[in-house]
Amino acid sequence: MDRAGKVVIQIESLFFPHCLVNGKAFAKLIDTPCEGWADLHAWISSWGVPDVWPMGRPTSLSRNTCPADKWRTHGGWYAHAHVPENDHVDPGSWPAFASQPADPSSAERQFEPFPGASFFRAGRKSPVIEGMHRRLVAEQCDRYTSHAGLDVWGAGDVRSYTAWQQKLGFVGNAADGVPGRFSWDRLEVPKV
Repeated sequence: MDRAGKVVIQIESLFFPHCLVNGKAFAKLIDTPCEGWADLHAWISSWGVPDVWPMGRPTSLSRNTCPADKWRTHGGWYAHAHVPENDHVDPGSWPAFASQPADPSSAERQFEPFPGASFFRAGRKSPVIEGMHRRLVAEQCDRYTSHAGLDVWGAGDVRSYTAWQQKLGFVGNAADGVPGRFSWDRLEVPKV
């Protein structure tokens, strides 16, 4: 299958909590010996698949559906929990690439947590807003008329965030330019 001119390979790693491997129970896939992971990774890499998780490396058995636009345009590794057409959440966790630390909480996902909708009010000044501004520009949602005052919430932020919400598929009142947790988490604003 081809997606935006890229090879798509589906690898299934079936894992259920508390699986037995050689008589020992493991709560998560990443806790197992992950035998064969290096060989699998090398084979996938030979197809040109980049060592990135566009939706973040899976760490739990929870749903995190990838926005359709990102799914079509961002190459990398996706869990079943990310794939738009799937409804299952396996594998729950996945080992780090050899070039990355094993603990996703320490380095892989260093993003600003959602500060709450009330944080985004006219005139609010914060490095978090500047980080958001830069991410919106990087995501091609730049609707700013000026790039002065990057760290101050204003009308350009509302327009640009509306464009981001629309890119994620939000319509009508759901694309109001005020960040919500879902859209914020997918923007992945770097921790400041």
